[in-house]
Amino acid sequence: MQVDFTRLRYFVAVAEELHFKRAAARLMITPPPLSKQIKLLENELGGQLFERDYHNVRLTPLGERLLGPARDILDRVDDLKALASRITNGAKPVRIGATAYAPSDFLARLETTVAALRSPAEFSVPGSAAEVIAKLVSGHLDLGLIHLPHSDKRLRHRVVASYPGAIAVRFDDPLAADDSVTIEALRDRDVVIDFARPNPVVLAGLTRGLAARGVHRIVRTTNQLGGELEMATQVFNRHLVAMVTYAPASAIGRIFSPPEFKLIPIDESTWAPARIALAWAPGRLHDPARIEDTVDEIASAIGNSDVRG
Repeated sequence: MQVDFTRLRYFVAVAEELHFKRAAARLMITPPPLSKQIKLLENELGGQLFERDYHNVRLTPLGERLLGPARDILDRVDDLKALASRITNGAKPVRIGATAYAPSDFLARLETTVAALRSPAEFSVPGSAAEVIAKLVSGHLDLGLIHLPHSDKRLRHRVVASYPGAIAVRFDDPLAADDSVTIEALRDRDVVIDFARPNPVVLAGLTRGLAARGVHRIVRTTNQLGGELEMATQVFNRHLVAMVTYAPASAIGRIFSPPEFKLIPIDESTWAPARIALAWAPGRLHDPARIEDTVDEIASAIGNSDVRG
């Protein structure tokens, strides 16, 4: 018995949609030839795959039993094609970019990990998470390190690190006497969130979250993206509270260190940790399986969490 792989793809599409018109649109064909190909596949397999009436499409017992193996076969065919492409064309380097606003010690670990990958890879730091996302969806990067949340539904992501929130204050600030603070302790203070400005989605979420907890006095200390030293100077001179990531070993952590400053973690029961993720745009990739393998390899070296669309 011979089975046509194209018809097998048609079977899986109809089985997932349970609707011939939707499946045809997904496959970019019209419903009549799709129905014909399904009937030819049923003849090849020797049994009916779907029960159809005017309103409904249902898998038959045979169709239910064959759906899983059909998916496995198609996955293996795709893997075979990808392998052949890599062998004949040469494996192009995986282009990996990272937001410059992730903790610097984490970026150093990521760059070291990328250099040791089994597949060839190129590493760059294009700028903000928003810039990394733009390069992912335009096809100029294969994989990117970003801050969550993001709002682009074309991306999948895998969380690889989380950092508690923190505040940085002058050494003689009343809050400096504490080893941990709640977000509510900032309600009567002028709070700086300039580190979020390069990512509009994160900035908006941070502002809403603070307002929901009664923190409304948000001030700006810099006129540029970055400007950490300028911000630190203003925090010191104006007795401001800077909201940052609790990463004492990072460059920011070292700037806001004793004796001039104190870096204090925020109680996680009052403020959720920041999440950093590897993201990719499957629709822009020539070899999605290779990128997902790269994600697995990086995550196993620097962290691990769930994959989400």
